[in-house]
Amino acid sequence: MTSSIPSFRPSTQADDTWFLNTAAQQIREAELKRAERLNGRLAMLGFLIGVAIEALTGHGILQQLADVALLSQG
Repeated sequence: MTSSIPSFRPSTQADDTWFLNTAAQQIREAELKRAERLNGRLAMLGFLIGVAIEALTGHGILQQLADVALLSQG
């Protein structure tokens, strides 16, 4: 009579390494997604601020960048 219950097999070093590498890869992917989401949100915020300043001052975004460059040169 054969048993349908699989026998316990202790994990090997290769199994442990595979699980650790897979977990590390999933963590890296999650961190990259979070970083990209933050980067996109900051880019949208910067664009919105540029448009708001353009509406208030009448200077376009390129003119604003030129003004900042001139101010930083002294």
